[in-house]
Amino acid sequence: GPMNRGVEIASEVADGRQSVILEQVTNGIAIRMAVLYLVGGGQGLKSS
Repeated sequence: GPMNRGVEIASEVADGRQSVILEQVTNGIAIRMAVLYLVGGGQGLKSS
C-alpha cells in the first residue's frame, strides 16, 4: 500500500476520520495517467 502501518504511521491515524490517504492515492493515479497521456503526445486512439 501507500504506507507502512506501524512504521511510518500508526494504524489509528491512517484509518482515522480525518485521514485522506486513500483519496490522495486515487488522485495520484489519475494525475500520473494524465501526465503520461500528455507526455505521449496527448493523442487518443483513432477510430477507422
